[in-house]
Amino acid sequence: MSIIQVKNVPPEVHAELRRRADQEGLTIRDYVLKLIEKDQRLPSKQDWLDRVAELEPIKVSRSAAEMVREGREERDREQGARERGR
Repeated sequence: MSIIQVKNVPPEVHAELRRRADQEGLTIRDYVLKLIEKDQRLPSKQDWLDRVAELEPIKVSRSAAEMVREGREERDREQGARERGR
């Protein structure tokens, strides 16, 4: 196994790591390893951007702003109807 050492960890960061590790019944070492493994299951930012760049653009008939505005107007109408029904 390889060794990773992190020096100059601020005391507040160390204390929070210890608190969270204790909550999960883990040592700090096991808790940090769990965090690293979780992170490694996700694509890197660059990998994600590369994948997104390969996607075909989605054609829509209206702008996002129009769709948001319509959704908000519909929500407001529904809320008004509920309030009037009280």
